[in-house]
Amino acid sequence: MLHTHFLNLLAKKITSEASPGELQELEGLMKTNPDWAYQAEQIQSLWQYKNGINNTESELAFAKHLEKITASGIEFPEPPESESIIEAPRWYRKKIYTFSIAGIVAFVIALSVWISTTNKTEPTALSKKFSEISSPIGSKTKLVLPDSSIVWLNAGSKLTYDEHFGVTNRNATLTGEAFFDVKHSNTPFIINANGVHIKDLGTAFNVKAYPDDKTIETSLIRGKVEITLDKRPGELHILEPNEKLIVSNEPERTITKSVERKEPITVLGNITHYNDDDRVVVETSWVDNKLVFEDEPFSEVAKKMERWYGVAISFDDEVIAGYRMHGSFTNETIKEALDALKIGFHFNYKMEGNNITIANK
Repeated sequence: MLHTHFLNLLAKKITSEASPGELQELEGLMKTNPDWAYQAEQIQSLWQYKNGINNTESELAFAKHLEKITASGIEFPEPPESESIIEAPRWYRKKIYTFSIAGIVAFVIALSVWISTTNKTEPTALSKKFSEISSPIGSKTKLVLPDSSIVWLNAGSKLTYDEHFGVTNRNATLTGEAFFDVKHSNTPFIINANGVHIKDLGTAFNVKAYPDDKTIETSLIRGKVEITLDKRPGELHILEPNEKLIVSNEPERTITKSVERKEPITVLGNITHYNDDDRVVVETSWVDNKLVFEDEPFSEVAKKMERWYGVAISFDDEVIAGYRMHGSFTNETIKEALDALKIGFHFNYKMEGNNITIANK
């Protein structure tokens, strides 16, 4: 049922009948279901290929897709006689019909069925190949992108980009946390992180966008970045060095209630220095193999420790989970770190394998 709803939203988008809320819902469904995002891309490409492309390879690829769809037994909806006819682009000499929304839905569903049963890696002008780099829990990964930009991926993070990265675009999608040292270029470097889009031409910045965190944070070290939000269409944030933008990562319904309570969706602030030491930036300390936190709730510190050490931490006491903490660890084990924290914050803990329970004394 949810997939059918997704196809209906996609059909509305194709016919320009989708409301801003429906477009946002569609984007959310594609982000949480990568296979659906692939279907949407292919369906939209087949429905109306990119304007301005007028080469034989693209035309043949499009025709090849149509032939395969027809050969597979999928029938396309016929338009009612009362509906109008429009001329197709120059590269497609036949005439096509403008369908009603119901016709578009049928078209989309037919294409969806065909795409789902077709090898997605078939090399055609309408398909893309994606590279995905992951950093497991408990580890960090450094990589050099095709454009020579350098990226550090924090634990439990993933970066995805297509085969044209560094050639026709420099767009990537981040899940988790990463530090980017971007090589200057006339092609904008764009990171998409759960509805937050960070654009720059050559900077160093950190993005923390774990799906289970309450906020998405962008911290700028040098240069300048532009940030736009799916939740705030038309709103633009420009960060200067040492500034940080915090964006609510809560579900839309929760955000609406927060707005009614006048709680901000975005907060512009400054990056944090540990113990007022300008040499230690809390937001990027993990790149230097340091686990640093400054005036953070124990519950948020626990999330960092889970990713850092590859453990699971739970609380038996919500008061303890709210303790504001500061600390810095480098080579300490999880036991050594917890022993050091409990001296100053008076709690107890129990370890059973990789599962840790924090309790009152």
